[in-house]
Amino acid sequence: MKKLIYSPILLVITILIVAGCNQRMVDSSTRSSTGTEATLNLENNTLPGVTVLTFGPDNVLFVGDSKSGVIHAIPTTAIPLTDPLPYNNKGVDRKIAAKLGIQPTDLIISDMKIHPVSQEAYIAVKRGYEPEAKSLIAIVNPGDENVRFLEITKDDVTQVSIQNPVTDFPNFWRDIPANTLTITDIDYHDGHIYVAGLTNGEFASTLRKIAYPFNGSQTHIAGIEMYHAVHTQNETRAPIRTMTFEDLDGVSTLIAAYTCTPLVSIPTSEIHEGNHIKAKTIAELGFGNVPIDMLTFMAQEYDGSFDKKLLITNKQRSGSLISLKDFAKANKGDGLSGFTQGPAGVEIFPVPLSGVMHIDDQNQMMLTLLRRNMETGGVDILSELKGAYLRLSDFINEYDFNNYQYKEGSEVVKGFHDMIKNLEGFPELTSSKMKRE
Repeated sequence: MKKLIYSPILLVITILIVAGCNQRMVDSSTRSSTGTEATLNLENNTLPGVTVLTFGPDNVLFVGDSKSGVIHAIPTTAIPLTDPLPYNNKGVDRKIAAKLGIQPTDLIISDMKIHPVSQEAYIAVKRGYEPEAKSLIAIVNPGDENVRFLEITKDDVTQVSIQNPVTDFPNFWRDIPANTLTITDIDYHDGHIYVAGLTNGEFASTLRKIAYPFNGSQTHIAGIEMYHAVHTQNETRAPIRTMTFEDLDGVSTLIAAYTCTPLVSIPTSEIHEGNHIKAKTIAELGFGNVPIDMLTFMAQEYDGSFDKKLLITNKQRSGSLISLKDFAKANKGDGLSGFTQGPAGVEIFPVPLSGVMHIDDQNQMMLTLLRRNMETGGVDILSELKGAYLRLSDFINEYDFNNYQYKEGSEVVKGFHDMIKNLEGFPELTSSKMKRE
């Protein structure tokens, strides 16, 4: 198993960056003009049932509304955040709920994405559990704990209706409407948005390909078939839960994960009108699990080199970290064909991301987590370093006692701890302040 640690050179660079973050806080009120508390009428900026968010070209926010079967394209404007400010925002659910005049227990969070310019978190929320409860998009910035909401009634907002949205299926497990799965994920790639979800018929799992800017062109793919190694059967109904596009050995490829938890590949060239898609099952992430989010990024290896990683967060399992080189190598084979409960098919490094509701790429050094706090039951929005995949303040261990002294030769460990403590907002606990030099 490959180790994921920071080299001394990167430690020095990152510590300087984090130190700069502590000295320069950006005024969040100047970074975005997408919505302000003083002028925005919340009742006029709701949607029937938002389930998915993703950013596209020119910072447009695609908003998938499964209940209405509509995708909205909402332009956003923002001033770049040049400093990689970390999120250390505890109880963000309480702050959003207070703005909406509801209890935190009545706040439903559907998705979160990070603005590629301002690094602000866009969070899809719903006010209550009633069928008529409406959705809004809250905006949180890393520089302070203020919450505002996205304006969706602007003249330059465009939208497209999903063709043949699901109507033929009854509720799942009595209380889950099938139309909440009309849109399970959205990804922008090469001039189109690809929309995963349900449609009607036996091949209910479907991909829709829609040109953007919206021009009325919408390709409804007949359906997707994939082999499920835990269920030992080919499946056509259960939809893709999360997906991303990557070039594998020069071939544009859709990587997707399903419930319980097959990880598959589909060449983008096969996604066209009338084609019955047969996905190749590359790996099984493990039975009894629902994948949440999928993203790729560069991370440092034990020898100081960098490798592109594929990270999948899960509801019932640890995060699954995979080298894209290993995935591409496995993709050259025939894929899984027999029974396994997983993990299997490719080397999978489990990372401690328990309780993570949603995750996204924040900047070159950090990921942003929307995480359930296991002690308080609330929701926190936090940053973690790529390559570390943990927060030191989640633990109390040997290093945290006042009389602990780092051993000779532990400079890298000490530097790493100091870097993380600054990042997490505990500069008073660094080795210099604790006199552990």
